[in-house]
Amino acid sequence: MFVSSMSRLLVCSGLVVAVVGSFQTPAFAQAAGAGAGGATGAAAATIPMPVIAIVDVDQILQESVAAKGVRAQADKYQQSFQAEMSKEETALRSTQQDIDQQRKTLSQEAFAEKARAFDGSVAEFQRKGLARRKAFDKSFNTAMGQVQQAMLEATQQIAASHGATMVLPRSQVILFDDKMNITKEIIVAMDRKLPHVDFPAPKVEAENAPSGAGGSKKSQ
Repeated sequence: MFVSSMSRLLVCSGLVVAVVGSFQTPAFAQAAGAGAGGATGAAAATIPMPVIAIVDVDQILQESVAAKGVRAQADKYQQSFQAEMSKEETALRSTQQDIDQQRKTLSQEAFAEKARAFDGSVAEFQRKGLARRKAFDKSFNTAMGQVQQAMLEATQQIAASHGATMVLPRSQVILFDDKMNITKEIIVAMDRKLPHVDFPAPKVEAENAPSGAGGSKKSQ
């Protein structure tokens, strides 16, 4: 980790934390010596020097067994939803072609009625797609929330075992000694404690249809 004569710069969640070394500006020294003096020194003495550990969050979410399982289950639901949407989209295209072919044989009023009905079907298709995506995202976030909680607990456990008082994400640190990296230990602890997370089946919530389109839509 880069160390200057003035401070050690640590990057955490986009914030730079400066750990002041032996160098002090005159203004800082004057402020430190002002007032009671002894009380200020005593208070400052209680702040420990940090023992830093590094964690690669992306690696944990890629390699931990629980995270892999969540992604595998999520892929199955995505494929299922995509198959359903593709089938419905094909049916809509076929209906559109039929209406276009009837343009010359239908009266203007009859054609307009069919066109309005088709537009309603397209709008419903879009609403259904949005509802399915919302349901999927809710299930995914619920499952990954368990993984993230397990990651936090494992991080606390492993950091404590090394006496670390500060944990920084790998993505925010430019340079560090690899001995500070506790990522693999965290993955092992997570796999032992939480080898599997159930992916909740996405439930599409009923949504009210737009004004003039009738009653509420049923869950799909």
